Amino acid sequence: MLTSCLQSSERIQVGMTELLTSEQGYTAEFANLSLSTAFQPIFSIAHRKAVGYEGLLRAYDANGKYITPGQVMQVPKSDREHLELDRSCRLLHAQNFSEQDTDNSWLFLNLNSQCLVMERPDAGFMRGMMTQTGLQARRIVIEILESEITDRAYLKELITHFRKLGCLIAIDDFGAGHSNFDRVWELQPDIVKIDRNLVKEAGVSLKAERILTGIVSLIHEAGSLVVVEGVETEQEALVAISSNADMVQGFYFARPNAAIRHDDGFTDVIDKLLAHQQSLRSQYNQKMQQHFNHFRERYAAEVEAFTNGQAFEHCGGEVFYDERVVRCYLLDEHGYQIGRSLYSPKYTTRLDIRHAPLLSGENANWSHRHYHYRAMQTPGVMQISRPYLSVAGSHMCITVSQAVSINGKTFVFCCDLDWADEDRKTIDG
Repeated sequence: MLTSCLQSSERIQVGMTELLTSEQGYTAEFANLSLSTAFQPIFSIAHRKAVGYEGLLRAYDANGKYITPGQVMQVPKSDREHLELDRSCRLLHAQNFSEQDTDNSWLFLNLNSQCLVMERPDAGFMRGMMTQTGLQARRIVIEILESEITDRAYLKELITHFRKLGCLIAIDDFGAGHSNFDRVWELQPDIVKIDRNLVKEAGVSLKAERILTGIVSLIHEAGSLVVVEGVETEQEALVAISSNADMVQGFYFARPNAAIRHDDGFTDVIDKLLAHQQSLRSQYNQKMQQHFNHFRERYAAEVEAFTNGQAFEHCGGEVFYDERVVRCYLLDEHGYQIGRSLYSPKYTTRLDIRHAPLLSGENANWSHRHYHYRAMQTPGVMQISRPYLSVAGSHMCITVSQAVSINGKTFVFCCDLDWADEDRKTIDG
């Protein structure tokens, strides 16, 4: 709820920026437009609650017609007007935020990149805003569209400026436009917000989901937290969680609202999503096991024959009955491949000869692969890898491996199975 403080003050001014009071909270006037604030929660998945709120612009003309933020940004006609609008929005959101029960949460503030390119930041305005609103700098997250600022030196200077004030830095819409990882390494933002298009695509494509998970992992390695924004469906929410993102934001969880609400039901929503994800993982594991019920016996027969003295060159006949089998190959205890790979006659016709330089595995070393070291850790036990991209043919595959001992020497008998991406409906039922 907005506090009664609104009733005791009719106007607030910081520098040339002035706010007025209304029933919806504080408002600002700009070029015959009435500007107000809506807050969208940003939820921590692990904490199961809102840890921040993004201040979003709402604008209406004299007739009460809604004007989109994009349209508002086209209104300024000069550098001075761009700066005036940007500061009005910052003060507006900060004041409306400070008037409500926000606990210890963050306020995410978008900065107009066009304005920042034109006008060097002024520490005086930010300090005045924090003094007026009572917001501490540590509770303010400055969102920057780094792709719109091509001058790297200035971008670093800008981030240094806000960090010196004590604010946190977030890179917004990562994955859109010209965003790239070298900016993350160089700028070291506290938070990276991943563009909606990535989670939208990951919601319908298993390949895109793997890419999203990889992006989240790389951002974590760079030392930044990750927000997946624009989550609008249950499937996208599940994908965001499985990607190991730290926080989520989007219409699926909560729509923007002028009043900050703490009874948003996110705890129940996230608990249901986590339970659903565990169920999907269990179904997936069961499906994998079903895939290998018949294959397991054939593979075990091949390994037994090899262990009992059959030359590896004569192995494969049993497993090659399975149309998914691509190749068999033998590794020593150090991961070096012994001899050539044995390709399934049924699969040979589907090999992509464009990858011919990678198809021969002689003298290759696969000790860095999980299927080798896992087999070496548990000799005599069949190992099944997770799906991965095979360098020997550039296709998604699963490797079945088992370490065996023959005359005091250890060998790892490997078999690759094709694992083409399946339709999302097939995976999720």
